[in-house]
Amino acid sequence: MRFVEEELTKMRLLSKLFKGFADYSRLMIFYALLEGEKSVGELVEETGLSQSGISNHLKCLRECDLLKDRQENKYVYYSIKDERAKQIIQLAQQMMSDISEEKYQCMKY
Repeated sequence: MRFVEEELTKMRLLSKLFKGFADYSRLMIFYALLEGEKSVGELVEETGLSQSGISNHLKCLRECDLLKDRQENKYVYYSIKDERAKQIIQLAQQMMSDISEEKYQCMKY
C-alpha cells in the first residue's frame, strides 16, 4: 500500500501533535496545566524545571497547538487550548493501566 500525499500530510500533522506529549518535561507541564491556567513562574515552582527550560517547552507545546497563552500586565498565562487534549491523556492513562507493569517499566523506549 502506498500512501497518497493527503494521508502523508495528515500523518505529519498528527506526528507534530504527539511530539508535544513525547517529552517527559512537556508532559509534566501539560499535567500541571490540567488544573488550570498558570504562569511560567508557577510552572517552574510546580515542576522544578528551569525557567529557560519551561519557556522552550512552552514554545513547543504552542507550536504543537496544545496550549494557548494570554498576557496580563507583565505576566503570560498558559492553558490547554483544546479540552480534547485532556481526553488523549486520559485514554493513554487507561491504556497504560491495561499494560503489565513490567512493560510499563521498560526503559528501552
